[in-house]
Amino acid sequence: MPGYADPAAVIVTKFRDLGALLTRNAALLEASGLPGEVTALRSMVYRDVAAQLAVLVEVEAEQAAGNPLVVPLRDGDVEALVVRRFERLAGQLTANARALIKGTSEPVMRRRARIYQDVASQVRMLARHEADEATARRTRTQHPPSTVLAAVPNQVAQLAATRAPHVRAAFLEKLVDAIAKRRRQGWSVARLTLWLRTTLRDPQTDQVHPCARKEFVRYVIGLLAGATTAGRAVA
Repeated sequence: MPGYADPAAVIVTKFRDLGALLTRNAALLEASGLPGEVTALRSMVYRDVAAQLAVLVEVEAEQAAGNPLVVPLRDGDVEALVVRRFERLAGQLTANARALIKGTSEPVMRRRARIYQDVASQVRMLARHEADEATARRTRTQHPPSTVLAAVPNQVAQLAATRAPHVRAAFLEKLVDAIAKRRRQGWSVARLTLWLRTTLRDPQTDQVHPCARKEFVRYVIGLLAGATTAGRAVA
């Protein structure tokens, strides 16, 4: 986390970003025109978690403000602390879900709990992404960007279609191209999966799109890596 004097600044920034994202998603659901029974619970949970994040931001800022004992940490220490904060938040959201369904079989409460669990799983993916990014920053060596991937997506999309047989070919080609582009930028499997889970979720069925599953993302990345290796060998 170069450029930050202390971990609180990092955590405050990331919690604010996550809260803003959840608020935007809630607003999009509310303006989607879909029936209230489809969007209301998810929107309510998003806004509730965003409100929790706003409180956490204030706590983090107050703990560090003017504290002479706050010692600037090394980047690696800050990165580890950020991961722990995200994991703690995910744990709190999971506890919320358990509290909602304790002693009740009421369908609305159980659905609301599932949404909290879904947000918690996405926060855990954020934690894994932060850990992956930290590892990549420590081990990354500078390589010229691959020119092979630019010619690969159509070929990879054909192979990827075997894992998503009900997805239109034109959509798969664009999706694989988008994954390849972000992979060249250093996106991890966790980050790609999180991006697709939030982008491709069907608000009517509340189901994760098959192309947003980690197994599919990992498979496509493997195909891209194999095509890149083959292209270099031919070159």
